Amino acid sequence: MNKGDLFTVYLDGSPMTICVLGSYQEELSGEEMVILAVVSQENMVHIPADDLNGLFLRAKYTH
Repeated sequence: MNKGDLFTVYLDGSPMTICVLGSYQEELSGEEMVILAVVSQENMVHIPADDLNGLFLRAKYTH
């Protein structure tokens, strides 16, 4: 899985869109962990990364 990948899973017969936000290696076990987010199809928008600078003030978020 790569950051930004989208996939659909079915939970109790309902589709859910999942986005991969990132990953890291667990310090104690060495196991690779993935950070996921559930995305609502009604609220999903596609915006070029360069356009995000105009939407958010730099002081309000970090990466």
